[in-house]
Formats: sequence, C-alpha cells, structure tokens
Amino acid sequence: MPEAAATERYFLSYSRSDEHLALRIAKALRSRGVAMWVDQFDIRPSEHWDRAIERAVRDCRGLVVIISPRSVASDNVADEISYAIEHRKSVLPIMIEKCSLPLRITRMHVVDATTGFDRAVDQCVAELRRADGTSAVERSAPGQLDPRDIATAKQHLTSIVGPIGDIIVDKAAARSSTASELNSLLMQHIDNSADRASFARLTAKSNSPSADAKELAPSDTHISGGGISEADIESLVETLTIYLGPIAPILARREGETAGSLEDLRLRLAALVPERDRSDFLRRVQGG
Repeated sequence: MPEAAATERYFLSYSRSDEHLALRIAKALRSRGVAMWVDQFDIRPSEHWDRAIERAVRDCRGLVVIISPRSVASDNVADEISYAIEHRKSVLPIMIEKCSLPLRITRMHVVDATTGFDRAVDQCVAELRRADGTSAVERSAPGQLDPRDIATAKQHLTSIVGPIGDIIVDKAAARSSTASELNSLLMQHIDNSADRASFARLTAKSNSPSADAKELAPSDTHISGGGISEADIESLVETLTIYLGPIAPILARREGETAGSLEDLRLRLAALVPERDRSDFLRRVQGG
C-alpha cells in the first residue's frame, strides 16, 4: 500500500511523557487504515527535528491530540493545537487521563480512552472517517435522535454544568444515533463522580429496558444460580454507571448470569472499572 501524501495524514500531537501510550494509539490507528504522521516514525535521521515538526503540522489533514495532565501543560502541544485551529484543520482530542481541558478544545468532541483502549480506537476511526466524508460502520445517521431525548439531556446536563450544557448536548447529539449513545458522550463532560452519579440516575429511565421487554423477563426475582436478585443487579448497575456509563446494565447482567455469588459479581464488575476508581467502586457496593 503506497504511503499517503502529507496532506492526507493526521499529525499525532502528544507529550513525550505519554510516548508509550501515544505510540500505541498511533500504531492501532495505522493498522485500521488511518494515515498518521508520527515524529518517532516519520522524521528521517538527516532532518532537522523542529523544522520537520513544523512542516508536518502545516501540511497535515488534521491533528490527533493525546490529552493528559502532561500534554495540557506542554507549550509544544498548545502551539500545535493553536496552529491547527487557526488554519481550520480538524482536531480530535483523545483523553488518556482525566484532566481539565484547555479552553480551546472544551467544545470539541473528546474521545475518552480512560475506560477502554479498543473502544476508544474504534471511536477515533469513526470520527476521522466521518470527518473525511466516509462511514466507518453501517449505522443510523447521526442527529436523528428523538427531540424529546435531546431536550431531556439538556435539562439534566445544564442542572449540573450550567448553561454550556445546551451547547455540549447539541454537539454530542450530532454524533449520536441513540439516547444511550448521547448520554455516554455527555458523561465525558462531567468530572465529579457525585455529579456523574446524579446524571446517571436522571438518565437511567431512558437507558432502561422498555416496558414490553420487562413483561417478557422471567418473574423469578433471582437471575443466577448464585442467588443474585434483580434488586441486587439494579443496585450494582446504578453504581457501575458512574464509572462506565450506559454500557453498565449490559455488563452487569452479562456477568450476573455466571457469577457464583453477589460478592463474586461485585469483584467481577470491579475488574471492569478503571484501576484508579476500583477501590471507590468496591467501597460503594459493599457499603463501606
């Protein structure tokens, strides 16, 4: 496969302190057909490093920016983002560690890689291909959400983050096909765990199974051989949603089908939570 022209490639912007994960993301994107320009791979030994970077940023199709506390504090990364924005290039931020976003990208769609590497890469590919005018997967057209779902999301999010919630919802709705997908994107804009819990509770109704589906469910109050009740599952889902978003009900029920006991289920779900939040999750579900 011939190498893509400079104007067709995306420039990887990152802090040197995040090199290991940044290069892993770049390799994953390349393996899925995204043309990437990466300093570690694409600067020849004879080239002047700074000039090569400047030329690559100038000629690239857009930026993929690795967001972390280190990159947010980096003058080089800030300069690269500013140049891209000023020259109307696309910018796709990928958050690998929670931090305050730079003002210039607070209104951009941020891919959250803190809860799953493969899922984040899939989202990146979809976003970049959508920006290129192509489709990564067959799916419903974005922006076709029920207006009532959008209005409800705005009501809930603005109660937490203020008037900017309306803007955030509009931008997320343009990239979403379902209420669940919309709420998952919106959760990325809520830093405080208590606020995420509040938002999860407010949106739980729109993510819960329909009344028809509930009528088809077995009437038995226990759903596994380990004596785990539906009430146990619902309680775990409410807490798990704080950390994983709308996918929590699917994961909790999947693990609940084979868990040997309620404690076993708690530990299984804890393993799905980011390591930094795991002890907090266990404290909540064990009543500590």
